[in-house]
Amino acid sequence: MKLRKLAIVGAVALALMGTVTSVVLVHGNSITKDKKSDYAETERLRGDRTHDIVEVSESIADDDSFMGENVTGKNDYYKSGRGIACWGDSMTEGTGSDEGYLLTDIGRVDISYYTSPHTIERLTGYRTYNFGVAGEKSDEISRRAGGLGMYTDRDLYITKYQYTDVALVDENGELVHMYDYSGYGIEYNEYPDTVYIDGILCQIENRYEDRVSKQQQDIEEAEEEGENWFDILQDFGEELIPGDYENLKPEDYVVGIRICDNVDENQPDGLYVSQGSQVMPKASEDHKNDILIIEMGSNGGWDDYDELIAQYQSIIDYTGCEDYIIVGDTDNPGSSIADEGRINMDKSDDSSGKNYTEWESALRDAFGEHFFNTRIYMLDYGLSDCGLRASALDKMYGAFGCISGKLRSDWTHFNAYGYYAKGLGIYKKGVELGYWE
Repeated sequence: MKLRKLAIVGAVALALMGTVTSVVLVHGNSITKDKKSDYAETERLRGDRTHDIVEVSESIADDDSFMGENVTGKNDYYKSGRGIACWGDSMTEGTGSDEGYLLTDIGRVDISYYTSPHTIERLTGYRTYNFGVAGEKSDEISRRAGGLGMYTDRDLYITKYQYTDVALVDENGELVHMYDYSGYGIEYNEYPDTVYIDGILCQIENRYEDRVSKQQQDIEEAEEEGENWFDILQDFGEELIPGDYENLKPEDYVVGIRICDNVDENQPDGLYVSQGSQVMPKASEDHKNDILIIEMGSNGGWDDYDELIAQYQSIIDYTGCEDYIIVGDTDNPGSSIADEGRINMDKSDDSSGKNYTEWESALRDAFGEHFFNTRIYMLDYGLSDCGLRASALDKMYGAFGCISGKLRSDWTHFNAYGYYAKGLGIYKKGVELGYWE
């Protein structure tokens, strides 16, 4: 019976996602959840823009939920000195967000280009940091957040005055590379590519990224001068691909490091750093005491549920924070690139389409009340949170555990409505856990 049900679910899921599959096949590439390409810009599947707003949303109708026009600065608005750190990939960063409007009892509210962290900030009044980086795998997010460690591969003496060569390795001695070693992602950071070593802020010269940037600049200049693509490649030799960190050569991992000289008078002129010293991204250290909201795993970076859970736990253990929320994946059953077994449902809920997937069950069992099942919440409340009517197609999608296309911008990401509803759901989970009022 279970196999028969799975076969039916699989068939319907494939039918429902047929248009998405056809677009991917046209490109001839396996497109990851967070791959930003021309595809996303030119052929992105939009949500159903023909839907009607049929009821007044009360979810953000309270004036206190929004910054007033007379607020002179953000610090006048925030209710708490404590922040909320949202770590994740493109679903945290907000890829796909677009125009959107809600009807409330204070009138029409513009939620255009909202992300879930922005929604949470507006509803809680707490400064909320969006540490989402599109395309990142779970191990990369864990490293940025301070859970998985980075260590120096040699003894070295660093100063303020020049960069000293070093490579960074993980707990297993494998070489590590980061796009921005500070870990801040899209958030503003006065000191890019900075880390803490023994409590001292240090600057990293990211030579691979500098080479990629220089090559891109050279190619653009050559193209402007009328050179054709093949001549350009011959001139520049082997092409460097931004973000292609799986094919780096050992020399690409070497970075320069020095003591930051423009911070404060407490910075020493020199520092001896022994082999195996831990290197902490600036964001992980700066936001160690924030409330944690973590969402990761859909781009890979783990081999089984135990490893993914351990990565989540490493971040929690590093911060020592008891106030955290684990955010479940948002892909429809059977459509996640990172988890082929996702379509298998357990029997914890008799509701059609609302059984937990194996992945969701693993996170629920590991983190209990701290786990927020995004997919189930979006099935139950995603449309109504935004005052949107569920069509017959939405109900058919929902019967098989699939989130309405009215809440999506493409086959996996949300639009403004989806990110708003997701943020509202996480806000409610925080209320339930007593993190904010």
